[in-house]
Amino acid sequence: MPASYVNVSPAWSADSVRLIATPSEFARSAYYFVQEVGHFHAAVPYFTEREGIDSYLVVYTVAGSGRLTYRDKSYSLASGQAFFIDCRTYQHYSAYGDGTWELLWVHLNGNQASRYYEAFCGYSPAPVVDAGGGSVIPGRIRELIGLHRARFAHTELLSSRLLTDVLTELVVIASGSGPSPGDVPAYVNQAVRTIDSRYGEKLTLDSLAAALAVSKFNLSRAFKRYIGLAPIAYLIEVRINHAKEYLKYSDAPIAEIAERVGIDNVSHFIDLFKNRTGLTPLAYRKQWSSR
Repeated sequence: MPASYVNVSPAWSADSVRLIATPSEFARSAYYFVQEVGHFHAAVPYFTEREGIDSYLVVYTVAGSGRLTYRDKSYSLASGQAFFIDCRTYQHYSAYGDGTWELLWVHLNGNQASRYYEAFCGYSPAPVVDAGGGSVIPGRIRELIGLHRARFAHTELLSSRLLTDVLTELVVIASGSGPSPGDVPAYVNQAVRTIDSRYGEKLTLDSLAAALAVSKFNLSRAFKRYIGLAPIAYLIEVRINHAKEYLKYSDAPIAEIAERVGIDNVSHFIDLFKNRTGLTPLAYRKQWSSR
């Protein structure tokens, strides 16, 4: 991570809100948590410039105009738009034009915040999305401000729930309306059926694409878009799920189960299973046999 750097021109109104939070150790390990949250009415020459901060930032424009520079590109910010950025990367955002830029914002973090950010970036090449008037984002940030103004025993827990709503909304918006079952191409459905029925065979992306008469690039891209996983990642998931079934409901040796699910190297199977479940196959079997 680059060295931290912050430069701010604090040209916001006296009635603007800025609240700083210090999350508990438990919140840092278990929840999504607020680092700072606020509601600004800002005007030129307001700007914030920073880099190297371990934080994610969500900004929602309520009214007026702003500008964001992030990853060497500039974006206009208008009413109903939100941006989601990683503050370890250089950013500069500012009020723009003659009027007041009204913005709701929250600095947040948490163990899985990076996963939401990766999902967001996977759908949206730009950090700015059109949230629209019906978005839950502004309301949730206002609720976060209220929680941190009148802190009580469940502030961190309820904040985590609100932040989950904000992060989920951002990913959903970035992904568009999302594909429905009727949108899935026939060859993707066929690929799913092939994997589901032939998971015990030696399947590769090349063999799947050849059997379906499509390029492996198109198959991989469409499969990820409509199923949510790459074809081989889906194959591994199916194999692990069937391995769990064999471990729970049969006495078959580990090596035999590995072979049944299409993995001929038992050491690789054990490593793969532990990576996906946190347990070795034997430990998983013992855990379930003791219940």
